[in-house]
Amino acid sequence: MKILPILLVCAAAVALLPAEAQGRRSSRAASGAASTKAAEPAEPSTGVRFAICSPGGISMPSPLYVQAGKEFKAIQIGSRTPSMRVRPVGGVIKFWDKDPTPPVALEDKGKKAAAPAPKDLPEPIFSVTVPAGTADKAICILSPSKEIKKTQAIFMDEKAFPRKGMHVINLSSYPLQILTSETGDFKDKKESSVGVYQRENGICESNSWSFNGEKGQKVSFVLSYKEKGAKTYKRMKASTFVISGTQSMINIVVKDPTRNMPKLMPLQIAEGKKSK
Repeated sequence: MKILPILLVCAAAVALLPAEAQGRRSSRAASGAASTKAAEPAEPSTGVRFAICSPGGISMPSPLYVQAGKEFKAIQIGSRTPSMRVRPVGGVIKFWDKDPTPPVALEDKGKKAAAPAPKDLPEPIFSVTVPAGTADKAICILSPSKEIKKTQAIFMDEKAFPRKGMHVINLSSYPLQILTSETGDFKDKKESSVGVYQRENGICESNSWSFNGEKGQKVSFVLSYKEKGAKTYKRMKASTFVISGTQSMINIVVKDPTRNMPKLMPLQIAEGKKSK
């Protein structure tokens, strides 16, 4: 009569062993994953982030690869939010459409990696020169070309377009007018002018506009443009924006290649990922 209870206890112990072993394996796997994640290089605290502004819809290869110290990292560049930060090498940021990491000889495997020599790297598909005096935290707006080496780059200082703000950058040849109303009925309207873009001046106060309010604040606005030779402005957009406390909202105004008028291309800029 005592045999049955003993058998039940043994069966329970046998059933428990796989679960405990699985738990130990899961714990080791989680620990290994955490170690791998911790070993991944963090995004640098300074450098250039990239965004695409392509009025004609010209696309770029994705992902691209950039040099990050002794390694190469894949980078995703979109039109709505900026990429990770990249530090220039010798004042230049080079882009490859394939991982350019040189092959490692069998006898060198396991040795400490050395920075790749330029002669060992394939030709990049295009490069961006970072001008002297560029801010330590900058956004580079890329305008792709069908011939990718002719991609144009425009730099802006992130500090000039802080979070908790709505901004307009005019990269077109159309003068802009912005009417804002904090009450919504435009009885308190404020009028601002935004000049045209001139390459020699870059993005500056004359061709940009900012409204730095309080988090959650709603503001009505009317954005208009003036055609060449016209005396009055044409309405381009009328809406309401809400001030964010975590990111800056930038409306980039460019020439619409399909119509004789400008178009808006929005860009949201938040602080980068945790950096080193």
